[in-house]
Amino acid sequence: MTTRISVNHINEAKEHAALRIVIVEGKLFVDLYYACVQSRLMFTLWGILQLIKKYPGMVPDVDMMFDCMDKPTIERARVENGSLPLPLFRYCTTEAHFDIPFPDWSFWGWPEVNVEAWDEQFKEIKKGSQAQTWLKKIPRAYWKGNPDVESPIRLALMQCNDSNLWGTEIIRQDWAEEAKTGYERSKLSDQCNYRRLFLKSPKQTWKVQVTRVLRLGFHAFCSYKIYAEGYAWSVSLKYILSCGSLPLLISPQYEDFFTRALVPKLNYWPVSNIDLCRSIKFAVDWGNTNPSQAEAVGKRAQHLMESLSMDRVYDYMFHLISEYAKLQDFKPVPPSSAQQVCEESLLCFADDKQKEFLKKSAVTDGSSTPPCTLIKRPNPNFFTIWNDQKRKIIDNVKDMENRANAAIT
Repeated sequence: MTTRISVNHINEAKEHAALRIVIVEGKLFVDLYYACVQSRLMFTLWGILQLIKKYPGMVPDVDMMFDCMDKPTIERARVENGSLPLPLFRYCTTEAHFDIPFPDWSFWGWPEVNVEAWDEQFKEIKKGSQAQTWLKKIPRAYWKGNPDVESPIRLALMQCNDSNLWGTEIIRQDWAEEAKTGYERSKLSDQCNYRRLFLKSPKQTWKVQVTRVLRLGFHAFCSYKIYAEGYAWSVSLKYILSCGSLPLLISPQYEDFFTRALVPKLNYWPVSNIDLCRSIKFAVDWGNTNPSQAEAVGKRAQHLMESLSMDRVYDYMFHLISEYAKLQDFKPVPPSSAQQVCEESLLCFADDKQKEFLKKSAVTDGSSTPPCTLIKRPNPNFFTIWNDQKRKIIDNVKDMENRANAAIT
């Protein structure tokens, strides 16, 4: 705020960016440096266009460098005394980086894996979670994903796949096979339904139950959902939190724009990456011993994600861009190599499936109400205190684990 952000700072950030986003008088201009994975670029730009449409004449002129890859690159340790961090937006950050988190593309849909836009997807997930009560779900921890993404955590997690020893169901995701079946076995709305197998009547056989498990997928029967980071941050976090199950988060390193709202034991259970299998088992044992408390944590996680409607996502985008624009000491001008992007041009490049997803996530009209009011925290150390409090809770859970393990041995 003292030194401001100059054009030189923007230009220096170019080597870390996939594109430059410039908004001038409500028009979006993009200078593309390299292609992004799948349809990330298309849906990210679509989201910005919807923001401009939702709040016409209100989004300020701004010049932003943006990267669409997973891992942050602006390291705090490399910023020398007196120098400024390069301003770079991306989908996630860490405590060791200055990258600025921005809502990821999947809030507007992820057609490659049949994930709907956020508001619609959350409604489906919540509806699926209400199909059965908590006590009718299997008391096990479930994870299904791809471990082959240079993720030590996911590789370690694969060693915990023992329902009797660790209380888990760990399944390797085969995206090629899922694609052949239209991702029917990976529907997010089916992943929250049950806790344990139960007989509807004495005549129902175990064979019938097993058939039901195979038809719906085992994920539909588990009450604990594991979140394990992949190559970096994963978009799966918001869907796991939405499930109404008790979310088990394995020592997350990466943060997206809403994860500051996560509080251990309030809306998720912290799992240690040290002695991982035992840590998961302790969480499952705690939840099975305290079912009402475990259910309450899962419900609070779901309520948190329900409060994160697309209206709030757009408000976050608006305030983030507005506060950032205030720091720039120059008038944004699109570079000569930039091209103007509008809804029609994106739809022209989209294939039929992408068009369907884009149109379904479109803002129909400008908002009749202004963005929410950004409240300034009176204590400048608010987030430091907030993080310290959360670390104390995590340490407390680890102490509980250690005492439980010591009692067994």
